[in-house]
Amino acid sequence: MRTLIFMSKLGKRSTAEEALQGQSLKGKTAIVTGASSGLGIETTRVLALAGANVTLAVRNVEAGEKVKAQLAAALPAGSGQLDVKALDLSDLSSVRTFAAASGDGPLDLLINNAGIMAPPLGVTAQGWESQLGTNHLGHFLLTLLLEKRLKQSPAARVVTLSSDLHRRGKGASVLTTLETDRGFTQRKYAGFAQYGDSKLANVLFVKGLAKRLPANVKAFSVHPGVIPTNLSRSMFGAAVFRAVGRLFMKSVEQGAATTVYAASAPELEGQSGAYLSDCHVETPLHEALDETLVERAWALSQKAVEPYLRS
Repeated sequence: MRTLIFMSKLGKRSTAEEALQGQSLKGKTAIVTGASSGLGIETTRVLALAGANVTLAVRNVEAGEKVKAQLAAALPAGSGQLDVKALDLSDLSSVRTFAAASGDGPLDLLINNAGIMAPPLGVTAQGWESQLGTNHLGHFLLTLLLEKRLKQSPAARVVTLSSDLHRRGKGASVLTTLETDRGFTQRKYAGFAQYGDSKLANVLFVKGLAKRLPANVKAFSVHPGVIPTNLSRSMFGAAVFRAVGRLFMKSVEQGAATTVYAASAPELEGQSGAYLSDCHVETPLHEALDETLVERAWALSQKAVEPYLRS
């Protein structure tokens, strides 16, 4: 049974704009991965609406430019500036290239939003199972490469999208993928089970990151809720799932709320490392609180990306 350990005045049906709670982000710099669809678009829109200058980090630059143009045309005067840069999280070389081209000034907000969900078995450019490789290792490397810029900000935040399906993940399976069976050549692959592993890895990453960051940089993992977006495109019956889901799931505006809340809420100042859902801090799967697992996953993840951290 999940235990709520912190309550905000916001809730399940709050929108991303409401989650800002009237705050200004004028002059702040932000990067949002996966900003050309779904929650990424809404997160980008609301951050820019509040005044932040946002880089849309996208795999498809053409799609990103279209989103940029649409947002720029709709945002009012005084909104933040938008920029588009190529980022393929399934290729650690692309992550390194993006980080090098992203600039060298202070970075206030890093929103690790992109992800894939339950596709058929595939591997990344470096041979990692695609979900753990994209959802976890791509963002792990990106965050480490941008850490210097985050530390330059007087008050930076890293927000990583996980999922309540992290509760279906298994710590031992995460470690096996990271250590001995990166491409699932020795085990039977199940898309949703491995999605749960990748989302558990996200929570473990944030727990480890929070321990290593200076006081001016905070880290949070979030469950956005169940939203009928393109994330579910690999599911059997995905079109029906999204159509029916609109009757009882969150809207995209509501789904982006916890991300924006994590990026901006002043009441979270002393909560670095927390897992959030519905704009509240919640207790994650007990394994995500296991310090031995947190540290082992961190060490293996760092080893996996080490070649791409070297100058």
